[in-house]
Amino acid sequence: MLYEESYGTIALKKEEGIWYTYLIKNKSGNHWGFPKGHANLSETKKRAALRELKEETNLDFLKFLSEKPLIEQYSILRNSKKTAKKVYYYLIEVEGEAKIQSDEILDGKWIEISKAKDQITYEASKGIANLVEIIIQKL
Repeated sequence: MLYEESYGTIALKKEEGIWYTYLIKNKSGNHWGFPKGHANLSETKKRAALRELKEETNLDFLKFLSEKPLIEQYSILRNSKKTAKKVYYYLIEVEGEAKIQSDEILDGKWIEISKAKDQITYEASKGIANLVEIIIQKL
């Protein structure tokens, strides 16, 4: 089995006491989820996650809301080969005007974190959204 890692962010902003997260719809797979991607050579996990956020959404990083990443694990079939995938997501607060990168991303939108799991396509990512909802209630 092959193995792959990606790094992403749970981009959050608070408006009138309500937390919102930014979700993207990927061209590859046509699915809704959080911004993520692969690290460049010698790039740290956090740096890769923040770079992917900027590239895919144009949102600006403000601060980490948690130092420890949330980890999503699942398997995919790629070129008829099973690949175990691990994604490290960092909880961050962002600012700025979202503008999607149209060569990789079909759409993007802000959604209340409590409703994110209804928009997200895959079960593993829905689980991450549930964890985020619990974590931000303590912030």
